[in-house]
Amino acid sequence: MNKENHISMKNGINGMDLDQLTQRLKREDTRNLRIFNNFRYLFLVMIILYSLLFIVNPDHDLGWPDRISGMCFVLAFVVFAWLFQKYYQEYRSIDYSRPVAEMLQMAAKRYSLRNRKSLILIIPLLLIDIGITISFSQHREMFTPGKWIWVVQVVYIPVLAISFLIGAWIWYRQQKPIRDRALKLLDELNN
Repeated sequence: MNKENHISMKNGINGMDLDQLTQRLKREDTRNLRIFNNFRYLFLVMIILYSLLFIVNPDHDLGWPDRISGMCFVLAFVVFAWLFQKYYQEYRSIDYSRPVAEMLQMAAKRYSLRNRKSLILIIPLLLIDIGITISFSQHREMFTPGKWIWVVQVVYIPVLAISFLIGAWIWYRQQKPIRDRALKLLDELNN
């Protein structure tokens, strides 16, 4: 047994040794894999449904604003589906037989809250905002001109903020401990 494996197998951090951490990683990775798989299928269904309802629908009562709004939703769903497909492939290719330091480093990166790949979420969120705003503009007679845009934002932005806070809370409760333990074990290995 080499020094790296000996240190990591014997020294536990907060009562969790490498074997326990690996088991917890496998459970969390399997759960995330299942979630990503479900969401990619959900968005594929949404792409088909919205395309049929708003883009190829021959109904003459469906105006251009509705079709443009529908197209914004479809494009947003395409980006979401693509993103969940990428995450699904990433989690499906996880290899726990890699060297300990490499496995811990990849786990810490995977469970980091600050992930640059997540910045692409801005695109579909903006597309949904545009789609909702265009859709809501059909009912602008209820508000003075231009005010309907602000009404949509007053609802949409808090919904996004609450969603982010819920996601951060879930990360803090479930994934941050895994990340922290992986970083501590990695630090132990390096020292």
